[in-house]
Amino acid sequence: MKTRMSRMVGFTLIELMIVVAIIGILAAVAIPQYQDYTRNATVNAALSESNQYKTAVAVCAQTNAIADCDAGVNGIGVVRNTVQTVANGVITVEPGGSYGDSTLTLSPDNTGTIWRLTCAKDSGDTADLCSNTEISGHPDINRVLPTP
Repeated sequence: MKTRMSRMVGFTLIELMIVVAIIGILAAVAIPQYQDYTRNATVNAALSESNQYKTAVAVCAQTNAIADCDAGVNGIGVVRNTVQTVANGVITVEPGGSYGDSTLTLSPDNTGTIWRLTCAKDSGDTADLCSNTEISGHPDINRVLPTP
């Protein structure tokens, strides 16, 4: 009688280990990239939200002194969400999230048409807002920004 050797079907241990290693490498690259992406989105959303206040301060500065351009008066809306204060035309934004209490400050000139973006990191924050590529690599950090 002939004996038939049955053939094993399936993956070997080494093949499974290779697949796990590849998945691990992909995850090691993808997770930090995703975290950077979500942090950048947080900063962009906060800066976008400040645009309505920048426009309102510019209009206010044309009819009043820049010192009269505060939140809730002279056509400037009441602060909400990430915009924390508008005082004397200066807009303070806290993106929040992993940036905690770190702030972005948008300061106008006397006409409200030229803006300067500055950054301050809170010591207890888990992420450094000022080294965020959207901020540190932003062409306008510590430079002038046009009114939208």
